[in-house]
Amino acid sequence: MDPKVDEILKKITPKVDEAEIYTEKIVSTDVDILNDSVNHAKEEDIYGIGIRIIKDQRQGFAYTTNINRIDETINEAIRNSKLNDQDENLSMIAGNLKYKKVEGLYDKNLENVDLPEAIEYSQTLIDITKEEGCNPTSGGYGTSLSHVNIVNSNGVDVEEIQTGCGASISVNVEDNDLVSSAYYYDVSHTKDLNLDEIVKKATKLALDSRGAKPTTSRDSKVVLDHTAAVSLLSTFLSALNSENKQRGRSVFKDKLDEQVTSEGFTLIDDGHIPKALRSSISDAEGTPTQKTTLIEDGILKNFIYNTYRANIDNVKTTANAVRGGYTSVPSVGFTNLEFKFKDEYEISEIDDGIFVDSVMGAHTANPITGDFSVEVMNGFEIQNGCIENPIKKVMISGNIFDIMNTACAIKSDTRQLGSCILPQILAENLRITG
Repeated sequence: MDPKVDEILKKITPKVDEAEIYTEKIVSTDVDILNDSVNHAKEEDIYGIGIRIIKDQRQGFAYTTNINRIDETINEAIRNSKLNDQDENLSMIAGNLKYKKVEGLYDKNLENVDLPEAIEYSQTLIDITKEEGCNPTSGGYGTSLSHVNIVNSNGVDVEEIQTGCGASISVNVEDNDLVSSAYYYDVSHTKDLNLDEIVKKATKLALDSRGAKPTTSRDSKVVLDHTAAVSLLSTFLSALNSENKQRGRSVFKDKLDEQVTSEGFTLIDDGHIPKALRSSISDAEGTPTQKTTLIEDGILKNFIYNTYRANIDNVKTTANAVRGGYTSVPSVGFTNLEFKFKDEYEISEIDDGIFVDSVMGAHTANPITGDFSVEVMNGFEIQNGCIENPIKKVMISGNIFDIMNTACAIKSDTRQLGSCILPQILAENLRITG
């Protein structure tokens, strides 16, 4: 335990029933691209302390970036607790837990990336984009080094160092009197990002999208590329959050051990996958990360829980406490979600349909029913097993829960976007409005 944290804990413990100290140190380098030049570059070094307490079954929280304001921050957390109602479900986890390191979350090489090097990488993104015949419009390159320590008065003391690296590029190209545009990005814990591949995927998509024409309105198969699938799946995934279940906002609230998707679908939340973006030695309360099967062969097996939500349902936490850093208290969120489909199809097996790279308007989907209507971005016709003919001014509509009752995988590379690790997904009978 950091001596500073130990001192804080000794100060606060006699004043409260339970206490938690969350410290976070982040060193980051970020470069932004605007059009064909580097627009903004910065380096940051932030150290923050979040103090959460429980006193008389009331929770209080306060944070600071000034180590000299610890006494004031402790008192502020205690004062804030008095403003909250008593809640019998509040608790902090006990210590003496076993933690297992996750491989592939730290790369020493990223500690040495300074601002000039990050600017050079960003310029590389710009140069490759131009070489491919497109114009960069935005993007950037960034790295991070984070050191998190979670300590509580029940004996928890866990810390972890992670690195991160990300690059993105938005491009456009002339398309008669209009422009065709596209976007691509990649994120990793290591310095192995392939900048050439990132740019070429964006530029190829923009170039291939030129000359788009309207399509015919019909009910048809839709292949959702990774980005489009993740956008539409957010409503489906929210139904697996215990908070939504307890608040009556989940269509799955009374369906535990019932079939909720196709029999060929399994969904696993696993916070311990090597190199995965949401992996960690523990969740944001200090609970060791674990593997939780949420849906197995279409049967609903679990919801995700942090300690508080688990206490309400009298179950164990699934190690799904998340937080937005030292400035917030734990809530419920996913780690790495593995989408597994028994049935796989080749695009060559599809006679008629469309391929969708991404969508606009997914946030307007009904969060309870799952109904959606979104605009297709970078869409293409699928005719006789071939992706061809870009399409424009197209809407697709349907219901995400209906999609998951019949969905299967397209044989393709899996990609992690946010929490989701998934292939391209084939959705049956969506309404295409041209």
